[in-house]
Parts: sequence; C-alpha cells; structure tokens
Amino acid sequence: MKISFYLINLDSSVERLNKADTELSKQKINYTRISAIDGRKLELSSYSNYDSKRSHIFTGRDLIGAEIGCYLSHKKAVETFLLSGSDYGVILEDDLRLNEDFNQKVIEIIKWLENNKYTDWNVINLGAKKKKLTSKIAEFGNYELLNAYYFPILAIGLIWSRKGAQDFLEKINDRPIFMPIDVELQAWLSKNGKGLSVYPALVLQNGSESDIDAGTLINQQKSLRADRFFPRQKRMWMNKWNACKKLLEK
Repeated sequence: MKISFYLINLDSSVERLNKADTELSKQKINYTRISAIDGRKLELSSYSNYDSKRSHIFTGRDLIGAEIGCYLSHKKAVETFLLSGSDYGVILEDDLRLNEDFNQKVIEIIKWLENNKYTDWNVINLGAKKKKLTSKIAEFGNYELLNAYYFPILAIGLIWSRKGAQDFLEKINDRPIFMPIDVELQAWLSKNGKGLSVYPALVLQNGSESDIDAGTLINQQKSLRADRFFPRQKRMWMNKWNACKKLLEK
C-alpha cells in the first residue's frame, strides 16, 4: 500500500504554501507540490478547450478563468499521481486546515478498504460538510466512511484510487471543459455510484478565499438570476435522481 500526497499551489502563493506546509509537517506528511495553473487571466474567447454553450446548459453561465485553472490543476495532480506508481493519491488544495488525526485516519481507512477487499470506488471526499443520500460502510472512531451517492461539492481534499484516476482522465481527456471540477466530479460519481466520503470532514478550508477558484462568491451572487438558477437546479436534480437510483440498488 503506497500513498502519495499532492498539494495544489500557485507559484505566486508563497504564504499559502508556508501555511499548508506547516499543517502537513505537523503530521509528518511528505508531499509533492503541484504548480497550479493560473487561469485568472485566461481569455475564454480564445481558449479552445472550453465549451461556452455546454457551460450555459449545465451551469447557466460562463465559467471564469479561475475555475478553468482549478480544473486543469486538479487534472495535472491526477496525472502526476498516475505517473508516480503509487496505489492511492491524496490531492489537497492549499487553503486547508487538517484535523489532528488526518494522516492516521487516511491510512486507517485505506487499510480497512484493502483488508476488506472493498475496491469498487473511484474517489473519497475528505471535506464533506454534510451527509446527503449516503449509506454507512464503516466507522473509525468518531468518523464514518460512507457511500456518497450524491457526491459532495468542494474538492479541498480527495483520495483517488488508481482505477478512479484512470477512468476520470479517460472520461475528460477528449472533450472540452464546461463545468467546475467539483461539479464535474459530483455529476460523474453520482451517476456511477463510486464516490465515498468521510464524515465529519478530515480536512476543512481555513477561511481564505481560494486563489485557484477566486470567483465563488461572484458566481453565487449571479446564480440568483433565473437564467442561471434553472439550469443549476436541473443539474442538481439530475444528480440527485442518479444518486437515488444507486442508493436503491444497494
């Protein structure tokens, strides 16, 4: 069982790197820094790997450059994990705050999955804020490992299996971007039923606005408009419908 840790961080975000390094060093976690792709100055009109029409269909709006940069940064981290030869890849964003038993629980959970031959999963969300359409797999002290049929939004901390990483890249490599990375993961994993989560969260945001996804607040405000609201609601209900079907299959 070989686990690799990856930290996504912009080259310009030195203070964030120092804070994240302190968090990880407290738990003696060796990690590889992933140089994040800065999409904030990206000209979407000339970026060929973005589909504005599909973005409006699925999200009700255009993405912003920071969201595309965040998406590409996670993709880069997943690719780096697969090249490493490790069995599992823990991908973290740099605005993190780790629970004091983070590393211990990550190892404990993966050992349990291996010992119980529980292999039919792609991604584990370590930052879930709530339980919604879940079923319990196992308990680890105060934490529960869950089937997360309605996969949680936020990609602050994810554990990837090799099969999950391979399947994800196969899914996205030959098509343009039209959703934020966490929305993409929710749609994919709610449909295939191979997403897990840990609750309560093992990793939280530290309260800083994300450098690689700086438009969250702006987009939340804009989402109140009807032309943005209804596509979003349609997507969420479709994800919930797919999640319910997978839950009922168990």
